Amino acid sequence: MRLKIEYFRSAAYFPGIKVCTCSDIHIGIEDALQAEGFSMPLDEERELQERFNDIIKKFKPETIVLNGDILHEFHRLRRNTKKSFDRIMLSLIASVDNIIVITGSHDKMLELALQDIDGVTAEEFFFKGGVLFTHGNTIPSRANDPDVKLIVLGHEHPSLDIELKKQPCFLYGKKTWRGKDVLVLPAFNPLCSGTTINYMDSRDFMSAFIKEGDIGKYRPIITADDEALEFPMLKEFRDILNI
Repeated sequence: MRLKIEYFRSAAYFPGIKVCTCSDIHIGIEDALQAEGFSMPLDEERELQERFNDIIKKFKPETIVLNGDILHEFHRLRRNTKKSFDRIMLSLIASVDNIIVITGSHDKMLELALQDIDGVTAEEFFFKGGVLFTHGNTIPSRANDPDVKLIVLGHEHPSLDIELKKQPCFLYGKKTWRGKDVLVLPAFNPLCSGTTINYMDSRDFMSAFIKEGDIGKYRPIITADDEALEFPMLKEFRDILNI
């Protein structure tokens, strides 16, 4: 039986376990772009705070799982990025009971960033109620256990090109990895460039969770305002739209 999942603003909520998750927050993209000479303000922190406030208001979760790539730059923690990170984390801590932080491929500086945040540590995965949350750049041994029914990952930034417009999307695959369901989250930070999956084969993805299965069996899910639109499996959807 498929777990009930609600979708909103690139976040997924599991009402049965009162957990909300998002991935690929990439705090610090704006600072990295400015360091390269891009001078126009992008209001990254304000946009992220608004998104978090919106999902907390809508779902009222007990736990938020930040499912990897919380930071953008691999090997440095800029002063402004650290300030933004602290303000976002403190706002989340004040709003929900539990914050779970999962390490992603970009998060080489995450432990340093968390030094000033009491009670929050970086983990490889989080498990609750049959759901395993992990970023997707590695496969934790815990993923193979029989009580894991669904694996939630990020890492891929999936999006669909529909009528020349790029749409961030979730991907849901039923029993697509070793008999377990897989949910792929879109990037939470709107400054992240989504990866267009229209023509991609399983081998083109980064995560072994997807490489080992058939991407054609995943269903894209797009959110529009308060509505989640779930499409046919990708192998059928490609034929329908001739993409």
